[in-house]
Amino acid sequence: MSPLPISGVGASPWATPVGGTQAPRSTGQGGRSFADTLQQAMEGVDQSQHRADDKLAELAAGQTPDLHGTMIALQEADITLRTMVSVRDKVVDAYQQLMNMQI
Repeated sequence: MSPLPISGVGASPWATPVGGTQAPRSTGQGGRSFADTLQQAMEGVDQSQHRADDKLAELAAGQTPDLHGTMIALQEADITLRTMVSVRDKVVDAYQQLMNMQI
């Protein structure tokens, strides 16, 4: 199972609205913006996918007999990907609800 490459993370469609102006990046009390938090989460998912792929390749090549560790890495990668997809779906749903609000 090959991971989906996450390229252009900083160049997401959320960074620049249709009007072409940069949206303000509010940092709130935590010090990090929502976009930075999402970017860090996507990088974590990507790292988890790469780690699982590396363990699977090592197992297939006979370099390590650690089937248990490989299966755990694969499950961790699956869980992190499913969680990120769920978060993405919630963000898209919230965006659609905002766009359908009447002013």
